[in-house]
Order: sequence, then structure tokens, then C-alpha cells
Amino acid sequence: MDGQPLDIKIESRNVGMTPRWKMEIERRLEALEKGIIHITHARVTLTKNAHHKKGADNAEALVLITLPRKRTVTARKESKTFEEAIRAAFQAIDHELEKIEEKRVARSAKAAGKKTLKREALSVA
Repeated sequence: MDGQPLDIKIESRNVGMTPRWKMEIERRLEALEKGIIHITHARVTLTKNAHHKKGADNAEALVLITLPRKRTVTARKESKTFEEAIRAAFQAIDHELEKIEEKRVARSAKAAGKKTLKREALSVA
């Protein structure tokens, strides 16, 4: 949007990063970057939690997105496989970014409405 490349950090803990996971993460980040909201930084961490979990959901994906004005959006999802955890985390991030955009559009419409009312009041007076 402003010409600066997106700062991306992809890491894994307790598991080796596969090229397939890395490509999936990069593809999903690229799709987010094409959205309306400008993203300045993205960090994705894949963690295998075999020691602390008794269930089958021991693959965790943490996605942290930084927006302008130091605003952050975070999603942490656990699943049986890293593919499922990555997909779920990015879906949650996408949902949060959509909510932020909806609020921004609503605020803009409200501000535009106030300006119109103010102009009408001035022209009547």
C-alpha cells in the first residue's frame, strides 16, 4: 500500500518447519496483504505441545499481525495437524480484520453524515 514490504517472521518450536507449511503460511499472508487494511508486520509460530497436552490437539499455530498505530491482531489455534491449525488461525485473523474494516467504514459514514448535517444547518441559517 505504501510501498514498504511486509516484515514477516516464520518460526517453529519443538518441530522442524516443512517447506509445505512455510509455503502455506506465505500464501495466506500474501492474501491478507492484498486486503484493504495495511499490515506492517506478521509473525507466525508453529509449536508442537506434546509435553503439556494429553489430547490429540498438540499442533498449535500462533499468528500475530501488526497494523499501523501499533495495533495488533492475534489468533492462536490448536488442532491435530499443523495444516488445520494454520488454516483455523488465518481464518480467525481474516474475520478480525473484516470486523476492523466494518467498524472503520461505519465510523467514516457516521462522520460524513455529521458533516452533511452541519453544512445543511449552516446553509439554512
